[in-house]
Amino acid sequence: MDTIFRIFHHALYTRDGTVLGKLLSPIPPTGDPLLLQRFYKDSNVFDIQSDITQYIKAPQTTVPKEQRNAWIDIYVAYWKAIGEILRAESGNHRNDWAIKVYEAWKEVMNLVIRGYGSSGFQSWTLPVLYTVGKYLRVFAIKADDEQAAKVGNGAVKMDADGIGDDVTSGAFEKNERLEDAARVINRVFTLCISDRAPMEESRKWGLYHTTNLLFKTYFKVDLNNPLVTLNAIDLNM
Repeated sequence: MDTIFRIFHHALYTRDGTVLGKLLSPIPPTGDPLLLQRFYKDSNVFDIQSDITQYIKAPQTTVPKEQRNAWIDIYVAYWKAIGEILRAESGNHRNDWAIKVYEAWKEVMNLVIRGYGSSGFQSWTLPVLYTVGKYLRVFAIKADDEQAAKVGNGAVKMDADGIGDDVTSGAFEKNERLEDAARVINRVFTLCISDRAPMEESRKWGLYHTTNLLFKTYFKVDLNNPLVTLNAIDLNM
Protein backbone atom coordinates (compact mmCIF):
# COMPACT_ATOMS: atom_id res chain seq x y z
CA MET A 1 0.00 0.00 0.00
CA ASP A 2 2.97 2.28 0.53
CA THR A 3 3.37 2.96 -3.19
CA ILE A 4 -0.26 3.86 -3.82
CA PHE A 5 -0.57 6.20 -0.86
CA ARG A 6 2.77 7.85 -1.48
CA ILE A 7 1.51 8.72 -4.96
CA PHE A 8 -1.90 9.65 -3.51
CA HIS A 9 -0.46 12.19 -1.08
CA HIS A 10 1.83 13.65 -3.72
CA ALA A 11 -1.10 14.03 -6.13
CA LEU A 12 -3.09 15.89 -3.48
CA TYR A 13 -0.11 18.10 -2.65
CA THR A 14 0.50 19.00 -6.31
CA ARG A 15 -3.23 19.08 -7.19
CA ASP A 16 -2.68 16.53 -9.95
CA GLY A 17 -6.17 15.25 -10.75
CA THR A 18 -4.99 13.01 -13.57
CA VAL A 19 -2.72 11.01 -11.29
CA LEU A 20 -5.39 10.92 -8.59
CA GLY A 21 -7.85 9.47 -11.10
CA LYS A 22 -5.41 6.81 -12.31
CA LEU A 23 -4.97 5.62 -8.73
CA LEU A 24 -8.60 4.47 -8.77
CA SER A 25 -8.32 2.54 -12.00
CA PRO A 26 -8.97 -1.23 -11.99
CA ILE A 27 -6.02 -1.64 -14.35
CA PRO A 28 -2.46 -1.58 -12.95
CA PRO A 29 0.06 0.74 -14.58
CA THR A 30 2.10 -0.83 -17.37
CA GLY A 31 5.29 -0.12 -15.47
CA ASP A 32 4.08 -1.98 -12.38
CA PRO A 33 1.65 -4.74 -13.40
CA LEU A 34 1.59 -6.28 -9.92
CA LEU A 35 0.72 -3.05 -8.10
CA LEU A 36 -2.94 -3.94 -7.47
CA GLN A 37 -2.09 -7.46 -6.37
CA ARG A 38 0.31 -6.06 -3.76
CA PHE A 39 -2.24 -3.46 -2.71
CA TYR A 40 -4.85 -6.13 -2.07
CA LYS A 41 -2.53 -8.59 -0.35
CA ASP A 42 -1.21 -5.92 2.03
CA SER A 43 -4.40 -6.11 4.09
CA ASN A 44 -7.40 -8.29 4.87
CA VAL A 45 -11.11 -7.91 5.43
CA PHE A 46 -10.63 -7.48 9.20
CA ASP A 47 -7.88 -4.83 9.08
CA ILE A 48 -8.57 -2.91 5.88
CA GLN A 49 -10.48 -0.07 7.57
CA SER A 50 -7.73 0.61 10.10
CA ASP A 51 -4.97 0.13 7.52
CA ILE A 52 -6.46 2.71 5.14
CA THR A 53 -7.18 5.06 8.04
CA GLN A 54 -3.53 4.88 9.05
CA TYR A 55 -2.40 5.96 5.58
CA ILE A 56 -5.01 8.70 5.14
CA LYS A 57 -4.64 10.17 8.63
CA ALA A 58 -0.86 9.83 8.88
CA PRO A 59 0.87 12.75 10.69
CA GLN A 60 2.30 14.00 7.39
CA THR A 61 -1.04 13.70 5.59
CA THR A 62 -1.96 16.10 2.80
CA VAL A 63 -5.66 15.22 2.99
CA PRO A 64 -7.91 18.09 4.15
CA LYS A 65 -9.54 17.20 7.46
CA GLU A 66 -13.09 17.40 6.12
CA GLN A 67 -12.23 14.94 3.31
CA ARG A 68 -10.38 12.24 5.24
CA ASN A 69 -13.31 10.00 6.10
CA ALA A 70 -14.57 10.19 2.50
CA TRP A 71 -11.21 9.07 1.10
CA ILE A 72 -10.99 6.28 3.69
CA ASP A 73 -14.39 4.95 2.63
CA ILE A 74 -13.49 5.20 -1.06
CA TYR A 75 -10.23 3.30 -0.70
CA VAL A 76 -11.77 0.61 1.50
CA ALA A 77 -14.42 0.05 -1.18
CA TYR A 78 -11.74 0.16 -3.90
CA TRP A 79 -9.73 -2.50 -2.03
CA LYS A 80 -12.80 -4.73 -1.92
CA ALA A 81 -13.47 -4.17 -5.63
CA ILE A 82 -9.88 -5.04 -6.52
CA GLY A 83 -10.33 -8.25 -4.55
CA GLU A 84 -13.35 -9.17 -6.66
CA ILE A 85 -11.39 -8.43 -9.84
CA LEU A 86 -8.44 -10.56 -8.74
CA ARG A 87 -10.74 -13.44 -7.86
CA ALA A 88 -12.36 -13.07 -11.28
CA GLU A 89 -8.96 -13.32 -12.95
CA SER A 90 -8.25 -16.51 -11.05
CA GLY A 91 -11.58 -18.04 -12.06
CA ASN A 92 -12.82 -18.42 -8.48
CA HIS A 93 -16.15 -16.72 -9.23
CA ARG A 94 -17.06 -19.06 -12.07
CA ASN A 95 -20.31 -17.86 -13.59
CA ASP A 96 -20.99 -14.77 -11.46
CA TRP A 97 -17.70 -12.90 -11.54
CA ALA A 98 -18.89 -9.91 -13.56
CA ILE A 99 -21.94 -9.27 -11.39
CA LYS A 100 -19.82 -9.31 -8.21
CA VAL A 101 -17.28 -6.96 -9.79
CA TYR A 102 -20.03 -4.58 -10.93
CA GLU A 103 -21.67 -4.41 -7.51
CA ALA A 104 -18.33 -3.79 -5.80
CA TRP A 105 -17.38 -1.09 -8.32
CA LYS A 106 -20.78 0.56 -7.97
CA GLU A 107 -20.06 1.00 -4.27
CA VAL A 108 -16.82 2.81 -5.18
CA MET A 109 -18.78 5.07 -7.54
CA ASN A 110 -21.43 5.89 -4.94
CA LEU A 111 -18.79 6.83 -2.39
CA VAL A 112 -16.96 9.02 -4.89
CA ILE A 113 -20.23 10.84 -5.63
CA ARG A 114 -20.75 11.30 -1.89
CA GLY A 115 -17.25 12.74 -1.62
CA TYR A 116 -18.16 15.51 -4.04
CA GLY A 117 -21.61 16.07 -2.61
CA SER A 118 -20.80 16.01 1.11
CA SER A 119 -17.06 16.27 1.65
CA GLY A 120 -16.05 19.10 -0.62
CA PHE A 121 -13.89 17.37 -3.23
CA GLN A 122 -12.60 20.14 -5.48
CA SER A 123 -13.05 20.43 -9.24
CA TRP A 124 -9.40 19.66 -10.00
CA THR A 125 -10.08 16.09 -8.78
CA LEU A 126 -12.74 15.50 -11.47
CA PRO A 127 -10.61 12.83 -13.24
CA VAL A 128 -11.55 10.59 -10.30
CA LEU A 129 -15.19 10.85 -11.39
CA TYR A 130 -14.27 10.18 -15.02
CA THR A 131 -12.22 7.09 -14.23
CA VAL A 132 -14.64 5.42 -11.83
CA GLY A 133 -17.65 6.28 -14.01
CA LYS A 134 -16.01 4.92 -17.14
CA TYR A 135 -15.38 1.53 -15.60
CA LEU A 136 -18.80 1.42 -13.96
CA ARG A 137 -20.24 1.36 -17.48
CA VAL A 138 -17.73 -1.24 -18.67
CA PHE A 139 -18.42 -3.57 -15.74
CA ALA A 140 -22.18 -3.13 -16.17
CA ILE A 141 -21.93 -4.25 -19.80
CA LYS A 142 -19.90 -7.29 -18.80
CA ALA A 143 -22.35 -8.17 -16.02
CA ASP A 144 -25.30 -8.02 -18.42
CA ASP A 145 -23.38 -10.09 -20.94
CA GLU A 146 -22.62 -12.66 -18.27
CA GLN A 147 -26.26 -12.85 -17.27
CA ALA A 148 -27.41 -13.19 -20.87
CA ALA A 149 -24.83 -15.76 -21.89
CA LYS A 150 -25.00 -17.78 -18.64
CA VAL A 151 -21.30 -18.49 -18.70
CA GLY A 152 -20.74 -21.94 -17.31
CA ASN A 153 -17.18 -22.00 -16.06
CA GLY A 154 -13.57 -21.16 -16.83
CA ALA A 155 -11.26 -18.38 -15.81
CA VAL A 156 -11.67 -14.94 -17.30
CA LYS A 157 -8.58 -12.81 -17.80
CA MET A 158 -9.43 -9.15 -17.14
CA ASP A 159 -6.53 -7.31 -18.70
CA ALA A 160 -6.31 -3.83 -20.18
CA ASP A 161 -7.79 -4.95 -23.50
CA GLY A 162 -10.59 -6.93 -21.89
CA ILE A 163 -11.65 -4.24 -19.48
CA GLY A 164 -11.30 -1.39 -21.92
CA ASP A 165 -13.53 -2.65 -24.71
CA ASP A 166 -17.28 -2.98 -24.96
CA VAL A 167 -18.77 -6.42 -25.27
CA THR A 168 -19.91 -6.95 -28.84
CA SER A 169 -21.48 -10.37 -28.62
CA GLY A 170 -24.90 -9.07 -29.62
CA ALA A 171 -27.92 -7.50 -28.00
CA PHE A 172 -28.96 -8.77 -24.61
CA GLU A 173 -32.44 -9.65 -23.51
CA LYS A 174 -31.94 -7.39 -20.53
CA ASN A 175 -29.69 -4.46 -19.71
CA GLU A 176 -30.49 -4.43 -16.03
CA ARG A 177 -27.09 -3.37 -14.77
CA LEU A 178 -26.34 -1.02 -17.62
CA GLU A 179 -29.61 0.77 -16.91
CA ASP A 180 -28.62 0.83 -13.25
CA ALA A 181 -25.23 2.29 -14.20
CA ALA A 182 -26.98 4.93 -16.31
CA ARG A 183 -28.95 6.05 -13.27
CA VAL A 184 -25.76 6.31 -11.22
CA ILE A 185 -23.94 8.24 -13.97
CA ASN A 186 -26.95 10.54 -14.24
CA ARG A 187 -26.33 11.42 -10.59
CA VAL A 188 -22.81 12.44 -11.61
CA PHE A 189 -24.30 14.63 -14.33
CA THR A 190 -26.63 16.28 -11.79
CA LEU A 191 -23.73 16.73 -9.39
CA CYS A 192 -21.78 18.62 -12.04
CA ILE A 193 -24.55 20.71 -13.54
CA SER A 194 -25.94 21.85 -10.18
CA ASP A 195 -22.63 23.26 -8.93
CA ARG A 196 -22.95 26.99 -8.26
CA ALA A 197 -19.27 27.66 -7.59
CA PRO A 198 -17.41 30.21 -9.76
CA MET A 199 -16.68 28.70 -13.17
CA GLU A 200 -12.94 28.38 -12.59
CA GLU A 201 -13.70 26.19 -9.55
CA SER A 202 -16.90 24.58 -10.78
CA ARG A 203 -17.70 20.93 -11.31
CA LYS A 204 -19.42 22.02 -14.52
CA TRP A 205 -16.08 21.32 -16.17
CA GLY A 206 -17.01 17.67 -15.77
CA LEU A 207 -20.12 17.95 -17.95
CA TYR A 208 -18.35 17.19 -21.23
CA HIS A 209 -17.01 13.82 -20.07
CA THR A 210 -20.14 12.92 -18.13
CA THR A 211 -22.50 13.78 -20.99
CA ASN A 212 -20.38 11.76 -23.40
CA LEU A 213 -20.48 8.79 -21.01
CA LEU A 214 -24.25 9.10 -20.64
CA PHE A 215 -24.81 9.20 -24.39
CA LYS A 216 -22.69 6.08 -24.86
CA THR A 217 -24.55 4.34 -22.05
CA TYR A 218 -28.08 5.19 -23.17
CA PHE A 219 -27.19 4.42 -26.75
CA LYS A 220 -26.20 0.90 -25.76
CA VAL A 221 -29.25 0.46 -23.54
CA ASP A 222 -31.67 1.36 -26.35
CA LEU A 223 -29.96 0.63 -29.67
CA ASN A 224 -33.22 1.09 -31.57
CA ASN A 225 -33.80 4.57 -30.23
CA PRO A 226 -30.56 6.31 -29.27
CA LEU A 227 -32.35 9.66 -29.09
CA VAL A 228 -33.91 8.43 -25.86
CA THR A 229 -30.85 10.03 -24.33
CA LEU A 230 -32.23 13.48 -25.02
CA ASN A 231 -35.25 12.69 -22.87
CA ALA A 232 -33.22 10.93 -20.19
CA ILE A 233 -30.86 13.77 -19.37
CA ASP A 234 -31.95 17.01 -17.77
CA LEU A 235 -30.08 19.66 -19.75
CA ASN A 236 -31.44 22.71 -17.91
CA MET A 237 -28.51 24.84 -16.91
